[in-house]
Amino acid sequence: MSPRKIAKALAGFGAIALVVLLIATVWIVRHRSATQVLQTAAGLVPGTLLRAHNFHWTQMKAGERQWVLTAGEADYSADKTMLKLTDAVVTMVSSDGKPVVVNAPHADLTMIGNHVSKAYLTGGTVIHLGEYVLSTDSATFMPDDDKVDAPGLVTIVGDGLKVSGIGLSGHPKTRVFELHTQVQTEVLPKSNSEKPKQS
Repeated sequence: MSPRKIAKALAGFGAIALVVLLIATVWIVRHRSATQVLQTAAGLVPGTLLRAHNFHWTQMKAGERQWVLTAGEADYSADKTMLKLTDAVVTMVSSDGKPVVVNAPHADLTMIGNHVSKAYLTGGTVIHLGEYVLSTDSATFMPDDDKVDAPGLVTIVGDGLKVSGIGLSGHPKTRVFELHTQVQTEVLPKSNSEKPKQS
């Protein structure tokens, strides 16, 4: 077979392969739903409607700010009843005027219209309560009742104390918490910077 005939045969095979690839692509695109195309283009989590970056939410009640929620990313569910957040931070002020800040790598919010009724925090939740820091793996926050429940190991550190226990319930705004079982208290030594200076 001459080189010219070999070149023509290879060109023919290439053209056939290109046509087959084009037909397969058109078939796949036509058989995908518009939702699948949008999800792929936007990088959405399956079952979500919309993704927002640098999310910000202020919860108001009777004209007053209750708390502020920010997150790196937020995914709204298709039925608008759930909101999945990444790197969530909730900021509020306790009844005695001290700041309360809740950090969670992941948060699933249950929505009723434009109102957050429950937040499930996972991935290592940390709550800063003035001079105290509360740490636990997961917690559920019910904003309307100002209530937090954590089922697992909880550690609270601050003011020269370390308190740990299994299970916690409490109220962030009033900063009143109760550890349920296996409660242990440890007195921590004061740091050098807190020791009185000798003259």
